[in-house]
Amino acid sequence: MIRHSIFIILLLSGLHLRSQSFDVPINYELKTPADYAKYEKDIIAAANWLKSTSFDQQAEKRKEVSSFVVQWINGSPTVNIEINPTIMDFEKKNAGMLALYMASSAKFVLENNYSKDMRAKQKAALRDMITVYKSGKGIKKDKKMEKLIKSDEEGIIDEWLNENLKINR
Repeated sequence: MIRHSIFIILLLSGLHLRSQSFDVPINYELKTPADYAKYEKDIIAAANWLKSTSFDQQAEKRKEVSSFVVQWINGSPTVNIEINPTIMDFEKKNAGMLALYMASSAKFVLENNYSKDMRAKQKAALRDMITVYKSGKGIKKDKKMEKLIKSDEEGIIDEWLNENLKINR
């Protein structure tokens, strides 16, 4: 019984460590729809890496991962990400939030059968941003993020979205 428990703990800790490692594909090409499909799992892994890695660590790698994500999204035939000034505001206090939002949005679409549910995609991405912000690792205080967190905690995130991300469903 104890061996079984230890095995499970080691397995789970290994999964946690694996989720935090990601390397940008070497010499990737993004020209055809098939190229984009080939890297979908990498985009999901990149989103997980951006979410799990402190903003004050691995700055060069964060730039590489963010660049890969942005290039993939910009040409993707299956994923559209909408950015507005409110999302850009989060980037002002905490550089890296925009790339996290974009990657998390793409991850949601890819993990949900190419979902077109914009509101669900926004919520998923914003909640990933909240998770990173609340971790406090390499994060600067942001009053706008605090308001978002409060609205989520109070169960009124849809009202926050209606007010701040004036995008039709």
